[in-house]
Amino acid sequence: MKLNHITSRAVALSFIALPAIVGCTKNESRPTELQLTRVLYQKEVSNAVGPGGMNHSFTIYELPKETSAAITDKRVTYLNSLHSASGKKTPGEKALSAPFTDWHVTPVSKTARWLRYEEERRFNKGWEPSITTFYQSFEGDTSKDGFISSISTEHADSFHTAISTPGNYYAYGAYRGMCLVVVSPETGKVFYLFRD
Repeated sequence: MKLNHITSRAVALSFIALPAIVGCTKNESRPTELQLTRVLYQKEVSNAVGPGGMNHSFTIYELPKETSAAITDKRVTYLNSLHSASGKKTPGEKALSAPFTDWHVTPVSKTARWLRYEEERRFNKGWEPSITTFYQSFEGDTSKDGFISSISTEHADSFHTAISTPGNYYAYGAYRGMCLVVVSPETGKVFYLFRD
């Protein structure tokens, strides 16, 4: 009888732990105020067990015209005034999830925050913000090459244009604060890059 109780308890605990392990595979912590409901393009890799750099996605959302107009009018002030930018977690938000706060104007700064482990020594001095340097763990890391090359050239180019030209906005947040949102009001697109 005691063995059955222990077995039942172990099974119950595994069901509790499973969402914590699998929950890292897809993060929906993008700023809700942007009303991102229509996916224009998406590539993702999700593994049954994570985190640890095994789950990543590149998603482009349509930015609603009303939201785009508000951002165009009030610029970065609008984004920094969002409730989600206050840094306060909403009910039900995962503990490892951070809100997108501290919005900036593009071009994206070449800072350690761009890199997965925030250690510039993992890359050569000439590195630049790009899809490759965002997802790779270190210079010469080939483990993400299949995912990176699966992103269409057209969408990769539009992302690189968005992060390198003025008039767009970006912030870090979501899973451990390592993910990225880039808002392009002129093109009506929002780029959401997830990494764990």
